[in-house]
Amino acid sequence: MSSDSLRWREGQRVISGSRLACLACFLLAACGSASGPQPDRRKVLNLYSWAEYFQPSVLHEFEAETGIKVNYSVFDSNDVAETTLSAGNSGFDLVTVNASPHLGRQIPKGLWRPLDKSQLHNLGNVDAKILQMLGRVDPGNRYAIPYMWGTTGLIYNPDKIRAIMPDAPVDSLDMVFRPDIVARFKSCGVSVLSSWVDMLPIISGYLGQPELSANPAALTAVTATFARVRPALRRITASGYYDQLARGELCLAIGYSADATVAQRRAAELGNGVRIEYSAPRETVPMYIDAYAIPATARNVDAALRFIDFTLRPDIGVQIAHGTGFAIANAAAVERLEPELRNNHIVYPPPEVRARFTACDARLVESAKLKFGVETPFGGPTSSGMLTLHCPPEQVYALTSFLRDNGAEAVAVADIDYVFSKDNPLYAKLEAGL
Repeated sequence: MSSDSLRWREGQRVISGSRLACLACFLLAACGSASGPQPDRRKVLNLYSWAEYFQPSVLHEFEAETGIKVNYSVFDSNDVAETTLSAGNSGFDLVTVNASPHLGRQIPKGLWRPLDKSQLHNLGNVDAKILQMLGRVDPGNRYAIPYMWGTTGLIYNPDKIRAIMPDAPVDSLDMVFRPDIVARFKSCGVSVLSSWVDMLPIISGYLGQPELSANPAALTAVTATFARVRPALRRITASGYYDQLARGELCLAIGYSADATVAQRRAAELGNGVRIEYSAPRETVPMYIDAYAIPATARNVDAALRFIDFTLRPDIGVQIAHGTGFAIANAAAVERLEPELRNNHIVYPPPEVRARFTACDARLVESAKLKFGVETPFGGPTSSGMLTLHCPPEQVYALTSFLRDNGAEAVAVADIDYVFSKDNPLYAKLEAGL
């Protein structure tokens, strides 16, 4: 089998990975031309981000002050954003991008433009610790400025947990990775994240490894730990679990701090009496950062820089923080927040928790998975360079491209009847194109 092939399990047809990648780019580009941003004008800023990151009042204030119209387009996953940007000439001037792995692997590919920091007069307001951590994937902070951030930890329903186990160690990853403990919560529902970029470093930290290692013995320990608890898991996903927590359909999850606050808000809206708490594990506190970056193909760079600088103002940062409820990297604004939000330890952890922040180099995670083959929430066992992926359609292009670039012998897209089921709009297009 050639090194860039994909095996489509349905009918056992072998499909060229390059043809699928090209077709995916074509489909995305076609969709972008119909519903994406129109060609840039001198007084237009095309912004691409998560749906809840910028409230209308902030955008309207920027427009009123500068006369620059903001076109706000949203994505629902970092992989969708990466695919759109990788297709070239996306039309966007400013993007919020996940630092690791996305920004880290995109910088060498030339997707981003170096920032002209002389135009960022409020850069001094950025949290120095977060800026330093971002520097691990963007040395010298040449391409990105942190905007939002958060941690990964344990989200749980304290009433259900304590009813089952009054002395449950809710400050420890033992809750999920000790088989005898997690088995007790199987009946009320346990979920973990579906991304191996998140899960492998968490398990590695739980085991006391200084860093996720490409050493086969270390990887075997990581994967064996997950395999032992997998039967107790109800869900392996990065979406929707927070709503199930809010509805009482799950009682325990490894998830993002921002999702913990979303679950709390939704439970309050439902008025169902469900309580949600969040714990930063004592073993390791993985941190994520979403940062501003300007695409290399951006046409209105000045407008992008003005917008970044605008949101770095303390008064605007306060609006954003209160409007979203998420952790912002604007330290000057954090000092001015209402005490209820500023002292919320889910959103802004105390110093003793911040001291345990970790940020794994996602390129190490990817290379380790490629080199040795591991069983992860995202895929099955690998051998002889064969990597089996369980992924939604929007991730196929980014994943297959990465694997081909790194010499994988083949990529087998597993559970294809789910990934490209016949009721999926992409199914007919892929059939026609293949």
